[in-house]
Order: sequence, then structure tokens, then C-alpha cells
Amino acid sequence: MLVELIQAATIKDIVVSERMKVYEASFKFDIENAPAYSYFSNIIQFVSQRDRIKIILEDEAERIFDFSNTSEESYKAYIRDALVDEIVDVRIKIDKDVIDDHFSVYAFNEFVNDILSLSIEEVMISFSDLLKQVSEILVFDIYDTVRMFATKSMFFVPFGNSVTNSEFNRSQRIEKCKEVSYFYNFDTYELLPDDFKLMIDYESNPLTELFQKLTFLLSISFIATSSSISGSYLKGIINGQRTMEYQCEINQLPNNKNLYSIYNWIYTEGNAIDKAIIARNVISLHCKYVPVTEIDDKVMASIQSNYNLYLKENVKEYLDLKNKVAEFISETISKTGEYATGLLDKFKGNIIAIFGFMFSVILANVVSDQPLDNIFTKEITTLVECVIVGSFVYLVICYLQSRYEIQKVYDSYNQLKQNYKEILTEEDLHEIFGDDEMLFKMKKTISKSEKIYMGMWILFLISVLIVVECLSSSPNIQFIIDFVKKIYLSVCMNNKA
Repeated sequence: MLVELIQAATIKDIVVSERMKVYEASFKFDIENAPAYSYFSNIIQFVSQRDRIKIILEDEAERIFDFSNTSEESYKAYIRDALVDEIVDVRIKIDKDVIDDHFSVYAFNEFVNDILSLSIEEVMISFSDLLKQVSEILVFDIYDTVRMFATKSMFFVPFGNSVTNSEFNRSQRIEKCKEVSYFYNFDTYELLPDDFKLMIDYESNPLTELFQKLTFLLSISFIATSSSISGSYLKGIINGQRTMEYQCEINQLPNNKNLYSIYNWIYTEGNAIDKAIIARNVISLHCKYVPVTEIDDKVMASIQSNYNLYLKENVKEYLDLKNKVAEFISETISKTGEYATGLLDKFKGNIIAIFGFMFSVILANVVSDQPLDNIFTKEITTLVECVIVGSFVYLVICYLQSRYEIQKVYDSYNQLKQNYKEILTEEDLHEIFGDDEMLFKMKKTISKSEKIYMGMWILFLISVLIVVECLSSSPNIQFIIDFVKKIYLSVCMNNKA
């Protein structure tokens, strides 16, 4: 203990005080009983390296000696030059800083007494300034005799004791609180109820009552839709089934553990916004005739019951939604198959049309005076070939139409998936859409079917064309070949000329 080190010499009139960021001690000694140089160096070595210590000596002649910046020889010279019966005043000051999430407390009782002498607002500002300098937790290294106690984010432990990292994510909780509730003074009091919720405590802890008040004050602030500290009052508005306002005198706050339970329930797991809405609805109705500070455990039970009903309704709607999406996907995939088989239906219709046309030509010749061996005259051959060309054009049109209709189905599928990205989770989308495996398989099947149907169609048209040309008395193919030859010879002769 630092006080024990100070008392190791023959001194008198010792006064020790410790505020949040400053430790101060003063005492006097006679020149005849002047402490050795090692006495002061031991005190300096005792202080943590993250803190800055200054030791000032002043005798009755107002000679000042700054022990922090001098050597042993200069100290001895200072003592020798003093009168024998002189009294030397010693002032020790330690400026404390937060480094690597650690903070020093050298005289715990004086530190606590100073905190208890402050107003609630001053206490909140002091702790807020410290917590703003840490990542998640703040460890108070106490260089004094004290039992350990801790909140979710602050650990008061004897110096040298190890602290296991808290599972509480303070920065994440702050962000949630900002999203769900508006605390007007949050920039000044950047604190959470969890910062003062004692998880480990001991009997007769002088800070227990103060920490309970602060836990209550901050809990009710973040349950409210909006709140602010104005003067010595906490004012808040809860918008629920009815809008209610409350005002509490800060220094007269009761210790109502139910408020922290509601706060912790809202901001732990699940959707904090939905939970806050349900809690505010119940509280606004319950507190029509009862002050919000007197909420009992029945309110918490009612809030949880309402939330369970809300979840059941949401689960039903959620399952209905998934079923509808799955049903739409199934219909979409089946439609693409129908469009592919539609190409086959049109092919069959085209075959019937061509054979119907040829049958009508043959029938017309049968009932005419012309012999059957001269059915495919030049005119009829040309007409049949025009029909074949028309069939080929019809094939191209049917294929393009089929591709267009199938692409529309694919686009609607992708649009559906895009729309539900904001509603369903990645896991749900993966489960319902199955990584688009069904779609890929259907695309592959359709592509294969289209190739088969188009190949059959083209092969059929070529076969009909060959048969007609073979049966024709005046085939057009020979005419076309002769015509191409003439053009070719004409071009060759012109080149020679």
C-alpha cells in the first residue's frame, strides 16, 4: 500500500486524498528525522509506469526541492543546507491515466469517498470519461486492501490479479441502444446500465447503492423512446399503445431491478427494435395509473408473453412466405419445361401442315386428267419448296419466341430472388432456391431438348426437299446449280478480259 510506504518514515500530519484522476498526499518531517533518499525512490517505483508522480519538498525558508528530477547527492545537499530544527513539507501528486484498458487506484477508501461526494451527474461524467478511452472493458488496479467486485464492463481488482475478458460486447450494445432509443445526453454520459450492473459484489461494498441507482437511471433511459437529463431530473417519453411521459428526480431514484431486466431483455439477442416496441406497448398501458419507477415483475412476464405471441404469428407468416416462394419456384421451373415442349408441338403441327398440303396436291392430281407419274410439275415443285422455306422461317420464329418466353421466366426468377434478399436470410435463400440447382438443371434439359427438336425439324425439311426434288419432273435444284455455274463462268470471263 502506498500509505504504508509513506508511513515507513518518521513523519507527521499525513493527509491523503484521491480523486478520479489524481492522487495527493502531504506530510511533514523534521530535518533531524529526514527520510533517506531510498524512501522517496521506493515510493516512485511503487507507482505504475502509466501514471506520472511528482514529489515536492519545501522547508520553512521556502526552499523548494523537486524530488522527481534530482539525484541523491542534490537531495543530501538540500537536507544539509536546512536548519536543524526546520520542518519540511512534502507534497506527493500522482496524475493517473488509462493505458491498455487499466487504471490505478492507490487509496481505495479515499477514492470511494470522493466518488460518493459527487452528484450523480458528476459521477456519470467521470466514469464516462474513463470508459471512452477503453476498447471493451476497464480494469481498476487497486493498490490497496480490497475485495474484488465487477460489473459487465468494469473490474475492480487488487493489483496483480488477472482478469478474464468479459463476454459482454460494449461497443455493439452502444450501437443497438442508439438505434432503438434516443438518449439526448449520450455524448456527455456515454454509459450503459451494464457499466454499473454488479455481477460480482461483496457485503458492505460502499459503491453498491450508487451503482444500483445508476443502473436504474440508465435502464429507464434506454427503455424509453427518448429521454434526457435536465438539471436534477430525468425526463422521458414512451410511445406505445398510448404516449406517456415520466419525470424522475435523479437523487431520489429507487432500486427497481425490474427495469434492468426489461432493458437487458430488449437488447440481448433477437430484434431489439421489435422487442422495444412490444415492451413500450405493455409499459404504456400498465403505467396508466402506476409510476414507471414502480414497475413490478408482472410487467416483465406480460412483455415476454406478448413477445411469444408475436413470434408465433411471425413464424406462421414466415412459413407461409417460404411455402409461397417455393411454390412459385416450382411453377416457374415447370413453365420453362412447357415452353421447351411447345417447340415440339409446333414442329408436329408443321409436319401435319406440310403433309396436308402435299396430300391435297396429290388428291387434286388424282381427280384430274393428268397421270400420277407427273404430279410434281415445275409449278408444284416450286410451290412445295416455298412451303418448305416458309416452314424454315416458321422454325426460326418459333425458336426465337421460345427463347424469349423462357428468358422472361428466368428474369422473373432472378427478380424474385433479388426481392427476397432483404426479407429472408442467406440461409433461407439457400434452402428455398437450393443454390439455383433446379434452374441450372432445367436450363441444361431445355437446351438439350431445343437442339433435338430443331435438329429433327431441319432434318425433316431437308428430307422433304430431297424427296420433292427427286420426284419432280423439273427440279429447281438443277436450275439453281446451272444458274450459279453461269454466274461463276461469267465472272471468270470478265476477270480474264
